Amino acid sequence: MKPITWLTLAVLVVVACKKPEEAAGGAAKAPPAPPLKVELGTVQTLNVPQFLTLTGSVMADQQSEVAANVSGRIVATYVERGQAVKKGQALALVDAKGATFSASAASAQSRAAETTLALAMTDCERADKLFKEGAIAKSEYDRLKSSCSAQVFSAEAAKSNAGLAAKLADDTVIRAPFDGVIGERFVNIGEYVQPPTRVASVYSVNPVRVQISVPENAVGLVQQGQAVEVRVSSFTERMFPGKVRFVAPNLRPTTRDLVIEAMVDNADGSLKPGMFSTVRLVTGEAPAPTVPLDAIRADGTTKRLFLAKDNKAVEMVVQTGSTKDGRIAVLEKLTATDKVIVKPPESLHDGSAILQ
Repeated sequence: MKPITWLTLAVLVVVACKKPEEAAGGAAKAPPAPPLKVELGTVQTLNVPQFLTLTGSVMADQQSEVAANVSGRIVATYVERGQAVKKGQALALVDAKGATFSASAASAQSRAAETTLALAMTDCERADKLFKEGAIAKSEYDRLKSSCSAQVFSAEAAKSNAGLAAKLADDTVIRAPFDGVIGERFVNIGEYVQPPTRVASVYSVNPVRVQISVPENAVGLVQQGQAVEVRVSSFTERMFPGKVRFVAPNLRPTTRDLVIEAMVDNADGSLKPGMFSTVRLVTGEAPAPTVPLDAIRADGTTKRLFLAKDNKAVEMVVQTGSTKDGRIAVLEKLTATDKVIVKPPESLHDGSAILQ
């Protein structure tokens, strides 16, 4: 055997002084996390709104593809896609020279007809006087009166033609029919248009209509004035409230469903015509367990709450219903003895120790 050196002896002493777990190569166990201080809330049964979930489509309250209504060449356009317009605002301008000349000529013809009519009326008054005095024959009198009547009709026709020509001249300025937003401009400068030519599309989008399809077996639950909650995929966390305004008198024969329309406020323009929507139609109230709104933790479309049991947090994935008085209905079975954790901390998870 080799003799023990001082270096070997020192190593042996260090190894002997290590803790058993360190000598075995293991790490020391971390101490358990301290209990989380939480706030508890109660489960209460309340009468909350009941819903019928349906599908719908967002539509403009009014929409129009504005026609030219005149013939001519476009000399100016004043709008672009997405631009807000007011009723009567100019959208485009058609060359007005020909229409202006026609209006001037018609106006002159109308004034000439009025002058001729005035002279004819004077002749008629004179004929009345002469006929009463027996100075002219009845046949001559009748001829003069017929001439007066003809002049009246001619003057009226000339006046109508002048009005029509003036309208056509005014129609060379193509205007918005109502307040709205431009969807698309169909014409450009230099194009020749005719009365039916589309110039621009205009949409009135505040409020919007939501067209909803109601299956035949649920028709009895629908009536005018019912509240609806509208959701669209672009704003998953937002609910747009509205009311049923229009109810069709008949079911569509091919699909056997009833079409209703709800009016929904859209002041910020978030809802766009053509959007697909999910609609919850309020059909009444029924008792349901509710918890405080801030007891629900939402992760995307998944909603969770935590119950306090035996000083531990018990996680539940839940489906929720409507809200009322700062509380939200939970579709899972809960009892009045259950305690829920309000404003659950981010670090809270299933099985976490809690301190009430």
